[in-house]
Amino acid sequence: MRILYFGLLAGGLLAACNSNTDTVTLIPNVPVNVQLDLLDQQNRALRFDNGVVTIMPGGVNGGGVKGIYVVRQNATTYSAFERNCPYQPLNACATVTLDRSSRLFFRDSCCTSQFSLQGQVTGGPSARSLRQYSTSLSGSLLTITN
Repeated sequence: MRILYFGLLAGGLLAACNSNTDTVTLIPNVPVNVQLDLLDQQNRALRFDNGVVTIMPGGVNGGGVKGIYVVRQNATTYSAFERNCPYQPLNACATVTLDRSSRLFFRDSCCTSQFSLQGQVTGGPSARSLRQYSTSLSGSLLTITN
């Protein structure tokens, strides 16, 4: 009898945890395998700390769902972030852009969420950071993958 009681109790708790109000919509997964030559003139912004380069979506190797931002954190560390905002990512307007005036943070004009150049939430309704892709540097070649 105790086993049945505990089974019903555990089942009830699990059902409560799976309520529709907790449903999280995730950014779709797409393959990413991009290489950037840091000596190429179109990537010159990545020669300076906090420099940002945009990779547009599409192409043979993929450029994310809505594109990728590559940020130079320092001379040996680069970060790559999805441009699809993590807050309601299926909305057509859920695209993060670099703030034009300061160039010091990203913003989604649709939901007004803001993100640092390290991808962390700094304002707005988003509870999740920007999706980050892996980066590896070999000489002047930066590879971005997921």
